[in-house]
Amino acid sequence: MKFRSIGAIATCMFLGATLFFSCDSSVGSNNKKENYDSLFLGFHFGMDRKEFFRYCAEMNQKKLFAHGTGATSVQYELKNEFKAPVIMRFYPSFHEEKIYEMPVTFTYEAWAPWNKQYWSDVLLEEMYEQFKIWYGDDFQVINHPNQGKVYAKIDGRRRINLFIRDDQFVQAVFSDMKVITELEKQKEN
Repeated sequence: MKFRSIGAIATCMFLGATLFFSCDSSVGSNNKKENYDSLFLGFHFGMDRKEFFRYCAEMNQKKLFAHGTGATSVQYELKNEFKAPVIMRFYPSFHEEKIYEMPVTFTYEAWAPWNKQYWSDVLLEEMYEQFKIWYGDDFQVINHPNQGKVYAKIDGRRRINLFIRDDQFVQAVFSDMKVITELEKQKEN
C-alpha cells in the first residue's frame, strides 16, 4: 500500500514538472509553423513586464518562487528531477516591455568547492538529459571558443543554449530569435 502511494506521488510530481517545463502555447493550434514561445514555469516570450511581476508575486505567495541572491532574480527549487536538489535562478531581458530573452542559472544546492560531485560539469550532463525531456532531444553540440561545449537548439523563434558558466553554475539562455534579429537590424542602421 505504501509503495503505491509513493509511486502515485512520484508520477504526479513528474507530470507536474513536465507540464511546468514543456507547455507550449502553440500546441494544438492549426498553424503549420510552430511558434515555440513558451519557456518554463508559465513564462513565455512576449510576456509583458507587469504580467511577469504579477505572476512572480502570485507564485511567491504560493511559496513556489522566492527572491534569488541579492533579490536580483527569481529563485525556484528543482527538488526531485536530479540526483540532488538544484536551485534555478532567472530574470528576463525585456524589449518594448516584453520578455525576449531569459538567462537562467542552475546549481546544485549542495555545491561547494570541495564537493566535486556537485560541480557544473556533472550538472551540465544532468541538465542536458532533462532539457531533452522538456524541450525535445534534437539539441546540437557546438564547441564554442569561449564557452566550451554548448548544447543548442532552435525551435521556431525560440533558441536555447545550455552551457557551463563556471565551476558552480550551468547556464541556459532562452532567446526570441524574432526579436534578436530585429535588434541586430536596428544596430546595423
